Order: sequence, then C-alpha cells, then structure tokens
Amino acid sequence: MKTVFRSGFLAPVVLGVRLAAVLLFGAADLQAGVRLGTPFQNHAVLQRDRPLPVWGWADPGERVRVTLGDTAPVETTTDAAGRWRVDLPARAASATPVELVAEGLTRVVVRDLLVGEVWLCSGQSNMEFRLRFAAAAGEDIAAADFPQIRQLKVGRNPRTTRQEEAPAAWEVCSPATAGEFSAVGYHFARELWQSLRVPVGLINCSHGNSHVEGWMSAEALASEPAFKVVADRWAEVMARHPAALARYEVALKKWATDSAAARTPGQKAPNKPSPPVGPNHQQEPSALFNGMISPVVPYAVRGFLWYQGEGNARRAAEYEQLFGALIRQWRSAFNAPDAPFFWVQLPGFDKMPPTTTHADWIALREAQTATLALPATGQAIAIDVGDATDIHPTRKREIGERLARLARRAVYGEAIEDRGPQWVQAVAQPGAVELTFAHAGDGLRLGGVAAQAFEIAGADGQFVAVAAPEILDGGRLRLPVPAGLRPTAVRHAWRAFPTGWLLNAHGLPAAPFFRQLP
Repeated sequence: MKTVFRSGFLAPVVLGVRLAAVLLFGAADLQAGVRLGTPFQNHAVLQRDRPLPVWGWADPGERVRVTLGDTAPVETTTDAAGRWRVDLPARAASATPVELVAEGLTRVVVRDLLVGEVWLCSGQSNMEFRLRFAAAAGEDIAAADFPQIRQLKVGRNPRTTRQEEAPAAWEVCSPATAGEFSAVGYHFARELWQSLRVPVGLINCSHGNSHVEGWMSAEALASEPAFKVVADRWAEVMARHPAALARYEVALKKWATDSAAARTPGQKAPNKPSPPVGPNHQQEPSALFNGMISPVVPYAVRGFLWYQGEGNARRAAEYEQLFGALIRQWRSAFNAPDAPFFWVQLPGFDKMPPTTTHADWIALREAQTATLALPATGQAIAIDVGDATDIHPTRKREIGERLARLARRAVYGEAIEDRGPQWVQAVAQPGAVELTFAHAGDGLRLGGVAAQAFEIAGADGQFVAVAAPEILDGGRLRLPVPAGLRPTAVRHAWRAFPTGWLLNAHGLPAAPFFRQLP
C-alpha cells in the first residue's frame, strides 16, 4: 500500500502537475487512490466537542477506513462518483498533535493536528487585510509566537460552478508566518487563545472587492423573490460582457506593445489592464461560495466572523435581506444551526468612490444593525478606528479584540463587557434631553471631538451639534438644548466619518443611532 503524506495545496509544483493532469485526463481519472478534502492538511485545527465530518475521494466502490489519533477507525464505501464521508466522534480540546489517516487501496497521512476552536473568517479586503500591513505590525509580528494558533488560507478562487476543492494551506502562527494572517483574524485568535488556552484555528476565506451575493449559494439566492434583482443585474453584466471582453483584448495587446517599448531606460511601464467582470469573477453571484466556501463545507466550526459591506453600500436597501439569508444558509451548510455569527459594522470613512454616497454608507450600517434581530449574532462597532481617506483602516487590533469580546461572552460564558453603550430611553427636560444607556460599564465617556458626537433636531428637522454633552452617573447623558429649540429627534455619530462618539469605560463605542423623541 502506498502512503502519501499530505501537506498544502499551494505548493506550485503540485498545483501545476495536478492542473496538467486534469486538462489531459479529466478529474475522474485522478482518483487512483485515497484523497482528503481541502481542509485536511498538516497543521489543521479540528473543532472540539463536535462530531467531525471528514471527507474525500477514492475509486468508486472502494472501501475507505479513517483513523484520528488512537481512536477506533471508522469505515465507509465511496459512492459512484468516488466520494466518501465519515463522521468521527467528538474530541476534547488538546494541544497534543495527532495524525489523521485515510486508507483504502492507498494510504494518506495528515500530521500535527490539534483540537480546539475553529472560526471561519470571511468577507472582502478588510478581512483579507494581512497583519504585516496593520498598525503596530512590527510589534505584533515579533510577539506572534503562538504555535497553537493556525490559519487555513483558502486561495482566491471565484468559480461559476460549484467546486469540491480549492487551493489552500494551514500555517502555524510564528513571527515568520503571522504577517500573512488576516489581521482581524489574528487578533481575534490571539485574544481567544489567551483567554481559553486551547488551540484556535482560522479558516480564512476572504476576497477583496466582493459583494455579499458572491458568498451566497445559488440556492440561497433563489430562495426569495426579492433576490431576483441580483440575477437580473448579472444578466445585464453578461449581456455587455462580449463587447467588454473584446475591448479588454485590444487593451491587453496595446499594453504588451507599450510595455515592450517602456523597457527603454527612463520610461515607466504602463499598468496592465484588468479583465472585465464576467464568469469566474469575484463579483459574480455565488462565485465565491462556489470556489472558496463550498470546498470547506461541512468542516466542523464553532462560528463565523464577517467583515464585508463596502461592496454593497450603494445598494443598502437590499443588504439586510441578503445578509440574513447568507447567515441562515451558512449555518445550514455547515450543519451548525445555532453557530454564532459576528460581524464588523462599517468603520468611519469619508472619501467615497464615485458610485457611493455618505448616505449610502450610513444606510448600510443600519442594515447591518438590523440583522442583529437574528439569533446568535453580534456586531463589533468600528466608527472610532476608521480612516477618512483609506477604505482599509490599519487599526485592526481593536476590531479583532472586539469580535473576541463578543465570542468570549456569548459563546464561552465569560463575565466581560462585549459591547458599547446601547440607547434605552430619552426623556425631555427643560432645556435638555436626558438619554439613558445600557452597557455603560463603570461609566460613560466621550471620544474624538465631544462636540460632534450628538446632534439634536427641532421641529424643522434640521440637526445642530450638541456643543457640551454632560455625562451623568447611572449610564445617563444630558444633552443641552439651544434656547428656543423644541427637540424632536436625536442622533449619535450619524455620519459616514464620525469625528465624535460615545464610549463606555472599556473603550467600546456606541453604534451610530437616530431616534425620534416622544
């Protein structure tokens, strides 16, 4: 029996040989032995206290036996397409490495597997954003000696059709590797490990410039009549695609000619043109689910982290329903109906692209907040760590830590504060409006420019800034009202790029809000 020691799919030689074989012989001819699904590679982290689905391929009708560590093997027979799956018994957390062995006519061995907490991290470029580009990267990377924290980075792989495998590899966290981790994911995992002292695995499925509908299955997008607008919009893109592709090919030839000419000393080479949006593009509906999420389904996970929304800001009215459908569909796909799903609300940002307005940004935040109506959800507020001119703010540590607070309280039962002040009520008084907040901790405080944190509107609906908010005890805040103004509404940080905000004693900001007054 031949034994294969499985490492990562990202090795270029292996990828090249495999791709050539697919083109020559077709996928079915590649079986010729036992293979494991994408997540089952050296250095993987398995979810503790949950049954563990393990899957792969072999020859049709082949008997496959799977063993994890010293537990009894589980056997199954492949189906007509050569697929197989077993469900291994749940295991307690352990930092002692074990081997996963799958054997039939051949034998595959995966080494250095730990058991702990596994979280899937997804979204667009702010989740993809690597630690080496984040604020305090040098300090964080130098201290990143956490061999029990591992990341499975799934390569960018948008596909029009559902895929069973994707390029991916697990990395063990160290100062040599941490710079390539998702910055948000790393800080989340570090907080979790320091609190729980069990291995933490991140499955990083993220892709810049992506839309929420790209991460949803075709079935999820067909589940609501309201989602037909997504299909209609894509049909328009595809109708324009042949002409766009022809223009791209002309531009590509010109670029090749101009690049050759630019080799003359002192000349700058032109930028290579980007291919048009079309099949197998990250903006194609379902393409990212097909090529990046599907290959890791149904790996056992504890929950999901999400940092996305920028790509949908100009269509905020659609987002709440789409986002809710994505959450339900992922929970179903991973057989985890109660799995927590935590996300990052859009941070402060001022320099909008031409297709997005400040009002769009604010509306997308409200759609995110409304999704908290779903059970087992949570939102990390980021209005205070944004960047006015960069859609990729570098202060990812605070964001990861805030996501970790949500998990530590809601999932792991720690008695810590996990959110900023939350509006409870408003009472009009002579010359002032008094607001009461929950989650004030040991007291409220104002951050940024205090005089820009709150605004009050009169009967004409025009808002004016509250110059001197007064913090009271008991989670209360007094907003002085200008003489002659009868307050009808109050709002907090109601800007795309707020410059003032309310926080609690733990430094957690209140979400932007708008409230009509009685």
